[in-house]
Amino acid sequence: MKKIKLPKINFSSPRLKSLSNKIFQNKAEKILLELLDLEKENPDDARIKQKVAEIYYQKNQIDNAIQKYREIVEYNEQKDFVLKAIKACKSILKIKPALIPYNIKLAALYIKQGMTNEAANQYRIAINHYANAGDLEKTVSLSQDLVKIDPSNDNRAKLAEIYQNAGMTQEAVSQYEILAKYYRANKDYEKLLFYYELILPHKPDNKAILKDICILHLRNQKPDRALKIINHYKVSEDPLFADLQTKAALMTEALRKHK
Repeated sequence: MKKIKLPKINFSSPRLKSLSNKIFQNKAEKILLELLDLEKENPDDARIKQKVAEIYYQKNQIDNAIQKYREIVEYNEQKDFVLKAIKACKSILKIKPALIPYNIKLAALYIKQGMTNEAANQYRIAINHYANAGDLEKTVSLSQDLVKIDPSNDNRAKLAEIYQNAGMTQEAVSQYEILAKYYRANKDYEKLLFYYELILPHKPDNKAILKDICILHLRNQKPDRALKIINHYKVSEDPLFADLQTKAALMTEALRKHK
């Protein structure tokens, strides 16, 4: 018997792709309608909501998918199912990363779980967003929250910078003082000098800081800077600075001869 040759099917043809999509869409639509009916009968079943959200996403109905995931977040928060709420928040942000309030909500959920590093990362995303948008109030508030859960020197320094940019000088100086205290205790004199010099213009009468700055400049073999500070803050006649001036003058001479 002679074999019948079957025509070759081009599975990559636009027409076949269109037909496949229609089949998928029709099937998804049917499943979706059944799930929505089930959801009406079982409004507290988060598993059904999850499936509805997934199908909305597959059908590219983004707003509907996000709304359904929002309901899942709220439901799981009410039931104190924190990990499930975290998963739903992540789904929202995967679909639409611009929904920054969900980064903040995700941070709060991570804190409940004791996941400080993960919470801090979510705060940083939100802080960068609001800083770039020029929303100082939100930027300040979130930076304060970040330092509360993760008071690292980097976070504190960033908060101080944000305070400074927002015109909150007193608050910025308070952060600089905390950082200076830390670096003094840990004998990191380079960073100590950096923060002292940020503090001094706002506390020009603080002779202890003024004296320490001069000592640190001498330690770095920069007597000219020590003398400049002494003259600028008009303490050249103060007995407390007499010894420092002598040392600065001697060091200046020694460095000159060395050259």
